Amino acid sequence: MRSGFRKLKGQDVGFRFASYIDDYMVLQREPAGAVIWGYGTPRATVTVTLCRDQEPIMKKGTRVKADSNTWTVVLDPMKPGGPYEVMAQQTLGRINFTLRVHDVLFGDVWLCSGQSNMKMTVSQVFNATGELSNTAAYQSVRILSVSSTQAQQELEDLAKVDLRWSKPTSKNLGHGNFTYMSAVCWLFGRFLYDTLRYPVGLLSSSWSGTPIEAWSSRRSLEACGVPRSGSMPSDLKIGPSAHSVLWNAMIHPLRNMTLKGVIWYQGESNVNFNRDLYNCTFPLLIDDWRQTFHDGSQGQTERLFPFGFVQLSSYLSGEALHDGLPQIRWHQTADFGYVPNQRMPNTFMAAAVDLCDRNSPFGSIHPRDKQTVAYRLHLGARALAYGEKLIFQGPLPQKIELLADTGLLNLTYSQPIKVQRRDDKIFEVSCCSDHQCKWLPAPMDTFSTQTLALNITSCHDTPAALRYAWTPWPCEYKQCPLYHLTSTLPAPPFIAPITNPSSGYHSRTAK
Repeated sequence: MRSGFRKLKGQDVGFRFASYIDDYMVLQREPAGAVIWGYGTPRATVTVTLCRDQEPIMKKGTRVKADSNTWTVVLDPMKPGGPYEVMAQQTLGRINFTLRVHDVLFGDVWLCSGQSNMKMTVSQVFNATGELSNTAAYQSVRILSVSSTQAQQELEDLAKVDLRWSKPTSKNLGHGNFTYMSAVCWLFGRFLYDTLRYPVGLLSSSWSGTPIEAWSSRRSLEACGVPRSGSMPSDLKIGPSAHSVLWNAMIHPLRNMTLKGVIWYQGESNVNFNRDLYNCTFPLLIDDWRQTFHDGSQGQTERLFPFGFVQLSSYLSGEALHDGLPQIRWHQTADFGYVPNQRMPNTFMAAAVDLCDRNSPFGSIHPRDKQTVAYRLHLGARALAYGEKLIFQGPLPQKIELLADTGLLNLTYSQPIKVQRRDDKIFEVSCCSDHQCKWLPAPMDTFSTQTLALNITSCHDTPAALRYAWTPWPCEYKQCPLYHLTSTLPAPPFIAPITNPSSGYHSRTAK
């Protein structure tokens, strides 16, 4: 802490703010109240004062709890803006100790978490030089990066912070490879600021090569029946994989913070590790984080706060992973193909299936176009977190019909489509006979504004299911066949049964 850990004359070293309460921080704006907490001497009185231009505008008092040595206050809701000073004074008898943090802003606070694609810094992305020089206009977008630490038990406070609350600079945004600050997190916040025009606080808490089990609480893993051990290919496991060790050390300590929402970029490390449970572990992680932050902030963080995630991009992989990556993409949506859905309310997704990077110096698993990822994420946030009426996900079929005696399968989409190019292999039909099924290409035939016909004459038996973009690498960079009419949002992968062919199928993949 710039102020909190500094031992001033007469200061009790046991009296301090929580590790992430620091100069330059952003606190959550109205309608929520920001939570300020720290440690002190049992039974002492703590008064927290919010000042503007050295004038007190709010005071909140509390006592230090004897069982935990902690104190907590909830500030009244504040309009976005600043700067403010937050002062905490501990009184026990005649002895007073005072802490201060300055240049505090009120705005929206977002937590960013995941594995290496969230961990990549701005220095690793396309146009890094231009991005790193573009910070002067974004001094109200403040950043913090949590250190990579693990723990066997839930920690009350962060053990260490790599980057304390800071204004953005080329140095802290481009600090080496896979260190801090997260490029996706920064770019997401910058896009949001361009729309909101008030302060944004960004916390990055990520670790490369980590499975979802490390980020999940024990209770959520037990609810999904996750086994205690499992094998994982070494090329995808470079970080901790033990149950809950990152939840304990890097997420749980933040639970008292009032948040606006979370964005998440993870899944590669589960392609061959408890993959078939991801459609349970991911929705339960979201629900568990929501409950924990709601409770920890004394109800100030919304119970169903907005949660955004990146559907995995493409990467060149061996045969062992051939079907694993498409399955993880599907499981990221709890097997619906879209969000929000019944199991994942108030969530938003940035599809990245078309953002492959064959020549990435960090391996194709780490595509460098994080600007488009962040842009698509921020569209989802604007729709779900801020109530804007806009499209944030590409087209999915609303109805799948087998056109009798024509050899065509007709797809009706829920929104206008743009067929950027024809593709004979990206759609596949499951052709079944005597309980034996095989996937065959279903070439694109005719199309209109919201319909697309597929040629399935190669299937001489019963067409049982249809899938789209169901390979690790479905298309080249921004060259998938189907997009929203604006050409900015790709159609996400889907798999859907074709039931009762005579009357058509109303697909589960659309609302």
